[in-house]
Amino acid sequence: MLNTSDSSERLFFSLKFSASQQKQLLPYQQLLSQQFPTAKPVAVDNLHLTLFFLGQVTTAQKLHLLTAAQSLTMPPFQLTLDTLAAFTKPKILYLAPFAVPAELRGLQQQLAKICKAQGFNEIHDCYRPHVTLLRHVSVNENFNRQIAPLPLVISEFALYQSVNIEGSVRYLPLHTFSG
Repeated sequence: MLNTSDSSERLFFSLKFSASQQKQLLPYQQLLSQQFPTAKPVAVDNLHLTLFFLGQVTTAQKLHLLTAAQSLTMPPFQLTLDTLAAFTKPKILYLAPFAVPAELRGLQQQLAKICKAQGFNEIHDCYRPHVTLLRHVSVNENFNRQIAPLPLVISEFALYQSVNIEGSVRYLPLHTFSG
């Protein structure tokens, strides 16, 4: 029998990058690390592109979210990461697509509808897909560079749990969904 008590986990939906795709992001991160040596690089196995941040989720809510997310269809699509930019408030540098694929926007909107139906709200004004590469970086708000494109074929998304393991935050996929 499933336990649906009030215990909760810190969860989010994200695109699921393969280990080789995460490694393809490393040269970008390493280049930025040289330019910003005091910044903190995101662990390679934590590199992801968030679709919807949930925060604390009860077991009952998680079960509803998993059931609803299984009904989504996601055909594989190409995501081209070609822009380096920054968010100055959380002090991060990230890699993003200049043009957001319709498939990505559609998937994110479907997930947002599911999450909002369970009482979760978006914490940002608008969805801006990005992969955080470095944290604790102070740069001008207008920091924006076009770079050599990195095309990735995306075929999965996942529900992730954020956990603290021996003083480090780790993102663990709890359930993966594919088209």
